Amino acid sequence: MNQNTTESSGAVETLADVPEHVLKGLPEEVRLFPSAVDKTRLGVWATKSILKGKKFGPFLGDKKKRSQVKSNVYMWEVYYPNLGWMCVDATDPKKGNWLRYVNWARSGKEQNLFPLEINRTIYYKTLKPIEPGQELLVWYNGEDNAEIAAALEEERAQHRSKRHSPKARKDQVEDPAGSSSHLGPFRNLMGKKKPRRVKTKERGQQIQSRTRLI
Repeated sequence: MNQNTTESSGAVETLADVPEHVLKGLPEEVRLFPSAVDKTRLGVWATKSILKGKKFGPFLGDKKKRSQVKSNVYMWEVYYPNLGWMCVDATDPKKGNWLRYVNWARSGKEQNLFPLEINRTIYYKTLKPIEPGQELLVWYNGEDNAEIAAALEEERAQHRSKRHSPKARKDQVEDPAGSSSHLGPFRNLMGKKKPRRVKTKERGQQIQSRTRLI
């Protein structure tokens, strides 16, 4: 996904360009219409009220090495312990889902979604209530934002609880490699300024964040 929504190039996206599986996969609360932040692209708009804390996802796309990605417009990078940083690339709409059409907020006031990584997949979570007629807009400002920091800590607490549940312990015995809950590092390499390095609270790993929006 491209943070600079004012410099998009190419043909204007229309609903005719959207794969059928994307349209069928839209939640009942949203629809695709021309974006208000980028006139060349479609955006995701609320048609019903969406509560704060609603989680959407996962963000889908082809898994690739960074060197294999030709454009960073529609992609996130996720850290895999055995593979390193891998891109989830939704440049091809046939490979992605409706989250591909969520655009970047131009200001902190516009932002109503934030991304988080759970079990090596990207989800979007509502930062505030979203009313019908509002466009869903995402930004990654990490734990610099107090509301996002609190929401991430809530996710960590939930996943720590799940990790210690009887079902999770049973799953770990049956499949030690893949069943534990994980909330970890991800990034989207956008912008021309040098990104700041910050440490996560788990395992001392580092994520690379974009420059702050405001």
